[in-house]
Amino acid sequence: MCHFKSWYCDEYGYVIECEQCRHFQVCFGTTMLTLSETDYQALIEVVQKKKEDYVPMQDPNVRCVVLPTPCNMVHAVLSGKELDQLHTMLQEVDIEMRAAQLLDLFKV
Repeated sequence: MCHFKSWYCDEYGYVIECEQCRHFQVCFGTTMLTLSETDYQALIEVVQKKKEDYVPMQDPNVRCVVLPTPCNMVHAVLSGKELDQLHTMLQEVDIEMRAAQLLDLFKV
């Protein structure tokens, strides 16, 4: 049975991690992904790359950003605004996780 640590939660989604199996659950909008640590890191990289390459549309609510998932037949489709929100969420999780790792160095 999983024991989850919550890394992030707001009105757009959440990121939690099982402290036993080390899998992540990323929920954003109507999409929920359960990811290995490797797949979670790959998601962060894909979102970062999409954010860097994104060319703004006239309407930021048009869903035109396709994100692959570990399942080759499933993709998430986001608007530019949603891409910004997901990117922010994942960056904030990264900051929290790095801070926790630093604090663990000082535990006796």
